[in-house]
Amino acid sequence: MIMPFPSFSPFLRRAIYLINIGAFIGTLYVSQGMLSRSLPNSLDCKTVDDQDHRRASQFLRQDPLSRPLPTNFGAIPKLIHQSWSTPDLPSKFATWSRSCREQNPDWEWVLWTDEDNLNLVKSYCPWLLTYYQQLRGEIYRADIVRNLYMYIYGGIYADLDVECLRPANELFESHNVSTIQYNSSYETSNTSNHSTGQGKAFFGRMGADDQFEQSIPNAWMASTPGHPFFLLPLESAVHKLSSKSENASPESFTGPIALKEAITTYFDKYSDSDELEERLQDSSALKGIFGSEYKMKHSIEVLPFWNVFPYSWSRDGDEFRSICSANSAAYDKEKCKLIIATDHWGSYFITYWSHTWSWEGHDENHMKNVEKRLLHSYVRK
Repeated sequence: MIMPFPSFSPFLRRAIYLINIGAFIGTLYVSQGMLSRSLPNSLDCKTVDDQDHRRASQFLRQDPLSRPLPTNFGAIPKLIHQSWSTPDLPSKFATWSRSCREQNPDWEWVLWTDEDNLNLVKSYCPWLLTYYQQLRGEIYRADIVRNLYMYIYGGIYADLDVECLRPANELFESHNVSTIQYNSSYETSNTSNHSTGQGKAFFGRMGADDQFEQSIPNAWMASTPGHPFFLLPLESAVHKLSSKSENASPESFTGPIALKEAITTYFDKYSDSDELEERLQDSSALKGIFGSEYKMKHSIEVLPFWNVFPYSWSRDGDEFRSICSANSAAYDKEKCKLIIATDHWGSYFITYWSHTWSWEGHDENHMKNVEKRLLHSYVRK
């Protein structure tokens, strides 16, 4: 039987109306409060950094320049290096960077600033300082100093437009290289590690064309500490400065073209030999950083494109670029990963190539577009 809708007096109807309005406002207030607690006020650099700093276990609790140097050269320290001009990250970088810490919760993270980079050179490579200061701009210096991160500390270096898709431990384990906490890289009584460590450096290939001069970007690299390869790019830059080649582009002077040239030199001259180590050990470039007993066997692994750079701005063309390039108005990272098939390939990383070193990379409209899409992605999560 259908019950008739009750008939209320005008007074009672008004009371019920006011109660419902109050309940609606209360619900809206609570909803907004929950949203404000689940999201930062805005995805600006300081807010995101404040949230991250509350997860302090992932941040170096000690200035890396004051930490002891590794003595275990046979494992990759769980240390993620990234670099920006100041400690305040634009929100697009903070979001991508957060993905690397979420995928690698037992790794420490350090953000190097321009000032930190200068102090690193002064502390460990004073012979390089004059040349470092002669470089034409910060992009050249940022390119050079990432080699020092790898050489002195080891770990992973990743540009700030790199998204981490899977735990890095799995990648290195598949190549029989162990990962250890950074303090374990120097807190060891086994001094034999100091003389017999097996050094391994990793780079990623972009695309399948080995002849492409930028096919091994320096946007990502990983290594055990003390690998002598990383002195080759430093020597190359010094040679170019000494021979008055400072007008070269960042790509060819200190960037991906220079990196590929150094890797080619390594494989042609120094792979599976002690010559590189012995030559550098006698030079001011290496002497004194790890001590006279420093010695290791070493090798390099250039990973297939799907491991690190599944999206190639050179191979995938305009159609993919419109979705996958952070500088595109149609950029959408979820669609990009779908069309690039990162799940199918089992990719560990993907780079969205924001080209922050170029004028285009700093375009205000591009920055706003990326941050808007990242905010929407954050809300969906």
